Amino acid sequence: MKHTRPEGAFAAEAVLGRMKAAGIDVLFANGGTDFPSIIEAYARAPESGIAMPEPLVIPHEGVAVGMAHGYYLATGKPAAVMVHVNVGLANSVMGLINAASENVPILMCSGRTPLTESGRFGSRSSPIHWGQEMRDQAGMVREIVKWDYELRYADQAGPAIDRAVSIAMSEPRGPVYVSLPREALAEAAIAPTSRPNLAPTTYGSPSADLVARAADVLSWAKNPVIIAQSGETGGGFEPLAGFAERFALPVVEFWATRQSLPTSHPMHVGREPTEWVRDADAIVVAGAMVPWIADHVQPPEACTIIALGPEPLYRGLPMRSFRIDISLAGGLNAGIAALDAAMRDCVPAVEDFADRRARVAAARAAVDAALQKRLSAGNGSPMSPAFVSKCLSDAADGNTVFFNELGIDPSAMRFEAPGSFFSTPLSGGLGWGLTAALGAQLGDSTKQVIATIGDGSYMFANPVACHQTAAALKLPLLTVVFNNGIWNAVRRSTLYMYPDGSAAAANVMPITALDPSPDYAAIARAHGAHAERVDDGAALPAAIQRALEATRSGRQALLEVIVGY
Repeated sequence: MKHTRPEGAFAAEAVLGRMKAAGIDVLFANGGTDFPSIIEAYARAPESGIAMPEPLVIPHEGVAVGMAHGYYLATGKPAAVMVHVNVGLANSVMGLINAASENVPILMCSGRTPLTESGRFGSRSSPIHWGQEMRDQAGMVREIVKWDYELRYADQAGPAIDRAVSIAMSEPRGPVYVSLPREALAEAAIAPTSRPNLAPTTYGSPSADLVARAADVLSWAKNPVIIAQSGETGGGFEPLAGFAERFALPVVEFWATRQSLPTSHPMHVGREPTEWVRDADAIVVAGAMVPWIADHVQPPEACTIIALGPEPLYRGLPMRSFRIDISLAGGLNAGIAALDAAMRDCVPAVEDFADRRARVAAARAAVDAALQKRLSAGNGSPMSPAFVSKCLSDAADGNTVFFNELGIDPSAMRFEAPGSFFSTPLSGGLGWGLTAALGAQLGDSTKQVIATIGDGSYMFANPVACHQTAAALKLPLLTVVFNNGIWNAVRRSTLYMYPDGSAAAANVMPITALDPSPDYAAIARAHGAHAERVDDGAALPAAIQRALEATRSGRQALLEVIVGY
């Protein structure tokens, strides 16, 4: 028996209208048979007058979630993603793992196969509605997201979205999940007219007593160091830049996923913490999940560890045993600013930390000398990643943003503008770099976004879906594929554990080769991109300029660069 939809507004309109009212401007959508009410709501928008997020069709769920991740990094605003029931959610899981690792808020939605076999508007109408049924669909993501809920009644639509966005945007931020059954979306509902009830939690400064204690420790320290990994999204380099400069505090960006300081900052000492940790008498762990590798180095027993950020204990990790002596739980920037103010009360104004500044300057010079040596040996065929990175850096300007996934060598580059460098989440879900770069390019069209990714990462990103999305949305993204024909991260890990083993001596290390290599440029060219393969370093600068010229004209572009390690 066929049932007709109720008259007037229905729940899908309430869901979408409340999303827009809550500040969500974009819905990345990968549709399925659970979408009819969502589709009808958009089609009725001119008639209903309900403002809704802009719907963007994304041909793969992993690409949609990665784009939401990059969109937030570029704009500071959350996006929504909606996919098809359990199968679509399954394709979204890796992207949600990356978002959770990076405290990126995403409103993740999926349909839910119809609950009823007959008798309701929206009941099951296809054999897949039995095949896609699950006892606990949200169980796939419950360990990953901050909160999940299944919409049961139409009048819950507004409150459920309000709660979802409030929790996603509460510190530490992260993804949330709402399941939307087909029958519930089709039920009659009150059109969203009331103001959204949003109340995200934000953290201020840590305890004043603990801040004073930490400032006292730092004021007496001879060899302090700050280790930063993931700064707050948006804003500039303050207060960290001024704090580090004022008190001559060296800063290491270890496996940094977001930029904390400009490369030229006099206290930026590179990306390797081992020597600094070995000699430290005070360490500030500023938003760093992994401040050093415990198997490589441990701080001296007398060293004081000051952990700073909204979640110093990282309670979501089953095991993390890095020592904490002073826990400054609170907003990351608010905590740094409070520590800066307290230090000004502790340290005499005439103190210039000359010895420490000289040590840092010498360390920076040594890092630069080692870089120049690497660069001089990497401009042939194949090229070194450091040489390719330097060429890209030379071609970039203050409007360029790099999204890196196992491609560039950041130590060979200069990042001077805030928000000009983002790198792979420590969760390591491959395919992030290209998809997040697409989202960032969509979020801020004034920037030139460049995705720098390994060849294996490019495959994981579903490149056909990515390039189709770039073409459909007219996103002038430049993608640089570092082709070395192997999964180098797997190779490096094997060599670390078995440096003298049989795998190290093999002509081809098992389970690492990506041979034969496809024509990556042809994949992009099939979607209207300017695309080239570059084999020799002498040809690279001109190829980069041709690619950037294409992006300036509105086309996407891809460079496949042949590199060796």
